[in-house]
Amino acid sequence: MSVKRSEKNEKEEILKAFKLLDDDATGNTSLNNAKRVAKELGENITEEELQKMLDEADRDGGGEINEEEFLRMMKKTSLC
Repeated sequence: MSVKRSEKNEKEEILKAFKLLDDDATGNTSLNNAKRVAKELGENITEEELQKMLDEADRDGGGEINEEEFLRMMKKTSLC
């Protein structure tokens, strides 16, 4: 029971992070969204690094990542 609750909480936290990236509420996040958040957080990451991360997560090739792709990326990288 606690494992399922933990997984649910983890997913909720990841989706909260996605909503910070998706500030225009399109259901997708783009390079511009990622650059804005990285700057706000004071992260020293290049545009090329951000683009590479987005490209790896963008499974449907749409040029942006959606909630499902973001969730998969975050679980894969163990950043949550």
